[in-house]
Amino acid sequence: MLKRTVSQAMIMLLFLTILTCAFTIHLVKASGPIYVRADGSIDPPTAPIHQNGDSYTLTDNIDGSIVIEKDSIIVDGAGHTLQGTGSETGIDLSLRTNVTIQNMEIKTFDYAVYLSSSHHVTILGTNIADSSDGIWVSNSSSNNIFGNNITTNVFEGIYILDSSNNDISGNNITANTFDGIYLYSSSNNTISGNNIANNGWGVTSYYSSDNRIFHNNFISNFEQADSESSIDVWDNAYPSGGNYWSDYAGVDKKCGPSQDHPGSDGIGDTPYTIDSNNKDNYPLMNPWTPPSGHNVAVISVVPSKTVVGQGCSCSITVYGVNRGEYSENFNVTVYANTTSIASQNVTLSSGDSADITFTWNTSGFVKGNYTIRAIADTVLGEIDTEDNTLINGIVTVTISGDVDGNFKVQLADLVILAKAYGSRPGELKWNPNADIDDNGVVGLSDLVILTNHYGQQFP
Repeated sequence: MLKRTVSQAMIMLLFLTILTCAFTIHLVKASGPIYVRADGSIDPPTAPIHQNGDSYTLTDNIDGSIVIEKDSIIVDGAGHTLQGTGSETGIDLSLRTNVTIQNMEIKTFDYAVYLSSSHHVTILGTNIADSSDGIWVSNSSSNNIFGNNITTNVFEGIYILDSSNNDISGNNITANTFDGIYLYSSSNNTISGNNIANNGWGVTSYYSSDNRIFHNNFISNFEQADSESSIDVWDNAYPSGGNYWSDYAGVDKKCGPSQDHPGSDGIGDTPYTIDSNNKDNYPLMNPWTPPSGHNVAVISVVPSKTVVGQGCSCSITVYGVNRGEYSENFNVTVYANTTSIASQNVTLSSGDSADITFTWNTSGFVKGNYTIRAIADTVLGEIDTEDNTLINGIVTVTISGDVDGNFKVQLADLVILAKAYGSRPGELKWNPNADIDDNGVVGLSDLVILTNHYGQQFP
């Protein structure tokens, strides 16, 4: 009985050993750093890296570092892992030009990836984790850090020092203890389209300038952004917009570059403030996603008046935008109820917008209330057409001289005109309804029209 019990125990132990081995990452132990030498050779030659011309592909996981001494090469991890002990550099790219690192996992180093005086380096599709610093960039320019997962590093996810014109985009930068991205004495870098979440600080900029930071999602960082002695640009202007901030408390009731037209446009009406010198003027109301496909939209319809005399004119301004990734040519049509007022042809590049002004001559329109509607034609390949149509505003067509829209020309209208008399658009007492002849000034000609119709009513 004892012998059988011992045998069962031995079998169970053997099974657990096999199971453990099956789920353990196999690492080839390197006695020192692996070098890709300037002449293209691999040192030591037994390292699990396959060379094919200027392409170097890992054939196994590696326990140790890689030092790149050759320019104009691609190092492809092929999904393998490069792992350190916490004190060394994962991949050293010092003094390198035109090198691509892609498709690997790099973890447990002091610096996972190190760039110094490096240019035109691309780091792509790589998981970088559990190191002191994820990617260190110093005295370097024109590098591209794109589509990586940079997470759970002790200090910074990405540290940019004395560097310029680097592009950091499309990365997932999360749960780094200190900063997601730290800029020090750096300028003209672009940080866009990144998910920056649950870090100590999302982006920190010290003694830096003219860095462009937009279309990022700042979500639940202990401090979303920090700036000291820096002036950077935190949005991509209108209508492209700025960043999404999970703690933004503003509302979206207006649209346009000055956020003063009625109508929601997905951009907050007030800036998100980092400090007195740094603001996101166009904070996004929802997390940013890359534009895709074909998508045009109408985001605002603004009649210049709410009351217009029959036979007189009213301007209608439509704000159109191209939310897709392709340039589009399309028609925009304005309607009063179901009657077309006019159409205009518009060409907009991806991300662009335009004010389109229509003049509505109300001759031939019966007196009454009209709902104003603008429709952007569906472009080829467009799927989301809900935002192609916008209804906004009711305009009353009435007797010329009826300023308050009650279908009577009486003393109340004369009082309104008198209060606005002499005013022009933008002035404090301007009232567009009192500009009966729509010539841009409330003046004698408007008073004459009112006088000629005084006492009339409809019906």
